[in-house]
Amino acid sequence: MKMRSPSLGKIVLTLGISFSLGGSIGLGSSAIAPQSALAYTDMTTIELYRLAGESFPVLLRRAEIVARAAAQRSFDRDILVTSVAIDVVGKHNGEIAPLLRLQINRQTWQSQPDPQLWATYFPNTPFLLGIEQ
Repeated sequence: MKMRSPSLGKIVLTLGISFSLGGSIGLGSSAIAPQSALAYTDMTTIELYRLAGESFPVLLRRAEIVARAAAQRSFDRDILVTSVAIDVVGKHNGEIAPLLRLQINRQTWQSQPDPQLWATYFPNTPFLLGIEQ
């Protein structure tokens, strides 16, 4: 009994199909792979008007409360936010000046969510707003 070898045309056709399927599968899996996530800093500016007769320490305390709520809201709203930068500015009699800046990353915030620990305060703000201390 004599064995016949496959013809050269069949071998080329088989290899061509194998390579094209392999290439398609390779391209398909890379097209399906998820894109890498982009982490970012959420930046917010909040304006607070001084209430009639309100002292500067009370205005500053309100700024801390608002900054804390804004930071928590930013982290809760978007899982890709890795840090927040919140500027709280005060307004009084047409003047505007920074009250505090809270810049913090998610991990630190989760361990101690207290703006008094992490905020930067501006000592000249009462003067700039024209508020007597």
